[in-house]
Amino acid sequence: MNTQTDTVASQADSGRPTGRSLTPATGKPRSRSRRLLITGAALAAAGAIAWAVAGREGKTAPPTAAPDVPRVDGQEIRYSKAFAERSGIKLTPAVSAKLIPVITAVGTMDFDPEHVAAIGTRLRGLVTRVVKFEGDVVDAGTVLAVIDSAELGEAQASVSTLEAEKKAADLNLKREKELVEKRLSTAREAEVAATEAERYQNLLAAARQKVSALSGLGNRSNRFGAHELRSPMKGTVVARNISPGQAVEGDLVAFRVADTEQLWVELDVFEKNLGLIKLDDKVDLSPLAAPSDTFEGRVARIGAVIDPQTHSTHVRIEIDNKDGRLRAGQAVNARIHASARGEQVSTLVPTSAITFVDGKPTVFVATGDGAVRVASVETGSTDGARTAVKSGVNPGESVVSEGVFALKSELFR
Repeated sequence: MNTQTDTVASQADSGRPTGRSLTPATGKPRSRSRRLLITGAALAAAGAIAWAVAGREGKTAPPTAAPDVPRVDGQEIRYSKAFAERSGIKLTPAVSAKLIPVITAVGTMDFDPEHVAAIGTRLRGLVTRVVKFEGDVVDAGTVLAVIDSAELGEAQASVSTLEAEKKAADLNLKREKELVEKRLSTAREAEVAATEAERYQNLLAAARQKVSALSGLGNRSNRFGAHELRSPMKGTVVARNISPGQAVEGDLVAFRVADTEQLWVELDVFEKNLGLIKLDDKVDLSPLAAPSDTFEGRVARIGAVIDPQTHSTHVRIEIDNKDGRLRAGQAVNARIHASARGEQVSTLVPTSAITFVDGKPTVFVATGDGAVRVASVETGSTDGARTAVKSGVNPGESVVSEGVFALKSELFR
């Protein structure tokens, strides 16, 4: 018999613990060497990980390059040449020069009210014919539409009746005068005939005035009741509010005719700028839809009343639109060359050099190669490209005129 088996059996019989246990299923002993093998493998793996970590920690990381951004050095801000080239930084000297202020505003094109006519129906009736439509060019006296009116027809018929009665009264007066000369009638009868002729003359004049009031002096139709709407001026039909077969009242504006060569813009200008503007100042205009197109106008009127809500008033700009490139209703940018105070000598910097830091106008003034200082300034008038500064910069000092945003964003982010 196997010695190992006998030993196990004797240990089991004696109730003493053995060095091995039996599996519940097979009764075979578990191997201690197997457990040792697993434990050793785990320790080896842990050691390998610890060695790897220790190895990484022991290595020296390569140095990281410092970011190329502006930095504060005492009272100056310094930046590298590479940053200046990358950000497009350019310097422009401040100069002492004359400046005519330019005031900017936005307005809308409209017809000059002195060159617009509203043609009303004048009476009640029925539209029988429309001759002209929107966009048609008309001359003074051109027929726009025809309206049939019973009221006008009655007034015209009354004129015809009174003309006949006046003619008869004139003939009677003539006959009475001849009879008086022949002593066949009395002076009294001649006076009565003269009074009757004068009465019909007055009645006829009143009837004709009524016809004129109903149809206008331009009505030349021979048909009773036919009211012709005629244009009182040369221009373009810009609005039509009637159609054939439409019943109309006497207060309807049937057409609007405008001279499209004469336009104007009404701008709202703040009261603080009104003292800078005078009549006939030059104004540059450009449509919002086509900023590259420029037109020249002149200040024609300056409002006499300031709106208490907006603290502004209307400034009217007249424009010559003979080429027809502008349209009523277009939104435009306006730049008024305000010359009321003449040219003022000021310290001027590019408008692009001015930024805002903490809500205050600020410029970057060059103090050396790659160095600037932050200067708060008090701004004055501007002509768009240049702005006057009352303090903070002296003539001859250079300021950052391009790349301002890049410099500001790196310093104050």
